[in-house]
Amino acid sequence: MLAEAFALPAPESQRLVDDLLAECGTRRFGVHVAGPDDAAALLSLQVAADVFLGAFGNTPDLLRAEYGPLLPTMTHVVVVDRVTRTAVGSLILQAAPAEALKTVADAAGELWSIPVDRTLGALGLERGSRTGADLLLLAVRPGYRRLGLAQLLMYGGWMASLERGIDRWTAILDDSLLYGMNLMTDGALRPIDGATSAPYLGSPASTPVSVRMNPLEDVDLVRRVHAIGRSVSGDADFSTALEPGWRALQEHAERP
Repeated sequence: MLAEAFALPAPESQRLVDDLLAECGTRRFGVHVAGPDDAAALLSLQVAADVFLGAFGNTPDLLRAEYGPLLPTMTHVVVVDRVTRTAVGSLILQAAPAEALKTVADAAGELWSIPVDRTLGALGLERGSRTGADLLLLAVRPGYRRLGLAQLLMYGGWMASLERGIDRWTAILDDSLLYGMNLMTDGALRPIDGATSAPYLGSPASTPVSVRMNPLEDVDLVRRVHAIGRSVSGDADFSTALEPGWRALQEHAERP
């Protein structure tokens, strides 16, 4: 898989898109979840490669060096467009013990120099905890950014997380993306341990952040994300693999 990661041949990409389109619904957009060994994971990685090359100059070689070791830990949410028969959006999460999450590890490096245990303390997580995930990559093709696809991907990502018992995300986000995500979450993504922006992987300014999404404690946030997700999913079908997470999110959002 590593050889094809971030460099999927066009004919193979088209075959995978058509396979996904055949799996669910008739609406314009299909939202799918994929594990690290699923063929659709390669499609998700390719969307990220195309978008991050254009936005930050990240080459496939750079992305493989940075994320290749994490491939077995990834969960993918990928959006395909039935009209154009293309993959148009990707969200990639890393599941790992808290101390191994990419944001925790990178925040300990020279850019931010936040020791791992200090970061874990700020997150309220212990070593070995698996209730957090890292938002590694979020990518939407340029022609789709005004259609609510980032919100749709976030919605799918929250479904996948709740179904797996994950109630916190960490991430190092480009500040422009962070601004948009905080509009959706009403400012719920917050810098870790007071971290400030720094250049990171081609981004001129990125910040290590976290968001807690505990369905029993962060009720207003869960309701907000569910409401926004529903508002942007009128022209979308979700794969059957996302149904348990959708039901869990709906149940918590509609709880009195």
